[in-house]
Amino acid sequence: MTSNKPLYLNLAQAEALGQEPAIGNQAEDIVRHRPYHDWSDLKRAGLDQDSIDRIKSAGAELGEPSTGPIGEPGSGGSGGTPGGNLGKA
Repeated sequence: MTSNKPLYLNLAQAEALGQEPAIGNQAEDIVRHRPYHDWSDLKRAGLDQDSIDRIKSAGAELGEPSTGPIGEPGSGGSGGTPGGNLGKA
């Protein structure tokens, strides 16, 4: 990836995906055909196996990150709300 943070194909916005040279102009298609459970699912977005291999080699990941500070995807927190999600179903 162009930075040292992983790029999550199921979470990143099209703008962020498009900045990755291995993805480029395929970013909108990737966003439109989410979610991806397996790398072969990217074929729904019109990517061939060579493109998928380039994206994998660039360090992209499919799923949500499993940990992180509150407010980041995959953290389980809700940093954007004052009450958080405590005591709510």
